[in-house]
Amino acid sequence: MLRDAEVESIIRSYADPLFRAGGIPPASVRIRVINDPSLNAFATSGSRMYIHSGLLERTENPEQLIGVIAHETGHIAGGHIVNRIDALEKAGISSLAALAAGIAIGAASGRPDAGLAVTSLGTSVATRNYFSFSRTQEASADAFALKVLDKTGQTAEGLLEFFHILEGQEYLASANQDPYVRTHPLNAERISAVAAHVEQSSAAGHAPTAQMAAHKRMVAKMFAFLQTQGRTLQKYPETDQSVAGRYARAIAYFRRGNTAKSLPLIDGLLKEYPSDPYFHELRGQMLVENGRVVEGLPNYRKAVSLLPNEPLIATSYGHALIESGSPEALKEAAQVLRTALARDPENSFGWRLLGTAWGRTGNEGQASYALAEYALQTGEPSQASFHAGKAEKLLGQNHPLWLRLQDIKMEAQNQLDKK
Repeated sequence: MLRDAEVESIIRSYADPLFRAGGIPPASVRIRVINDPSLNAFATSGSRMYIHSGLLERTENPEQLIGVIAHETGHIAGGHIVNRIDALEKAGISSLAALAAGIAIGAASGRPDAGLAVTSLGTSVATRNYFSFSRTQEASADAFALKVLDKTGQTAEGLLEFFHILEGQEYLASANQDPYVRTHPLNAERISAVAAHVEQSSAAGHAPTAQMAAHKRMVAKMFAFLQTQGRTLQKYPETDQSVAGRYARAIAYFRRGNTAKSLPLIDGLLKEYPSDPYFHELRGQMLVENGRVVEGLPNYRKAVSLLPNEPLIATSYGHALIESGSPEALKEAAQVLRTALARDPENSFGWRLLGTAWGRTGNEGQASYALAEYALQTGEPSQASFHAGKAEKLLGQNHPLWLRLQDIKMEAQNQLDKK
């Protein structure tokens, strides 16, 4: 799976109003992006929603993605989820940053290719046919989607456009269909029902300019990080001087280590948008990953100051602080990462980094605790139990983490019993 602050923020801005309109607390639904080029999105038990990167890249406007999210929300609200795919959670999580050079998982494991390996595993798991909804359930989810779109004053044109993208695939052999068609059976009646609703609905028009611009940035970012430089430059040529076009080219050149071309592009964007946290984050990443850690820290620091409650950017900042190596930076890294993990405790890479920061500052007991959390979240229950036991011995029963260590050992044993 992929984690990126900007991408997740945009998707959340689409989803949360729909959740509220459907009577679902937004905080109760977790949304994740899977690195898979196919068109698919699905909801699982526990109010979890997954969207393939291929679907994000294919959407031409916010309305199309909003329509898909509204439909998947209908499956959650309708209680259609009967299966679980916990394997996805153990398949590994990486960030878009990690895809540039395998830095995140590679740094954690000592293998520079590990980030790509984890991402590939997530893809293989995600492409399996886990879910298949009935036509009745699909119609019910469509009806729910149309209701919440109306309640939020949004058009269903995007959902209809997405249906037209998939139209005709139901006649193809299963192996040639997009996973969304295999798991969400599409027929003429569904298309007609949505089309009729669009005709009679008072909601119409396109997304606001700012929302459309943010969507184009998200698509460009995903494409540039996940596709080859050649494909990115073909889609976003030098003649494209839009923000999304320059953003994509900056990322494409950066991924190939060409800072001579990537830095001027991001500097130009920052000159126009000096308070954009994601541009600062990218500039910091460019510098840090090219060995210019001290130069990159101010950009990460600025990004954190602009989005102080964003844990993913804070995690990247903590990583950069660790890479700088000074005792003061390591202490700051530990504090930054603790705060980030308090907001996003499922960030496995954050736990790995915190273990590193604590270990390098001599806090071996706390380092072992952090590594236990990391192992538990990455599907290594034996390692989780080992590190938790080590932390117990080093910290003692009176330490505030003692009870959490007991929970980790219990959960690790539960995972082992399931194997």
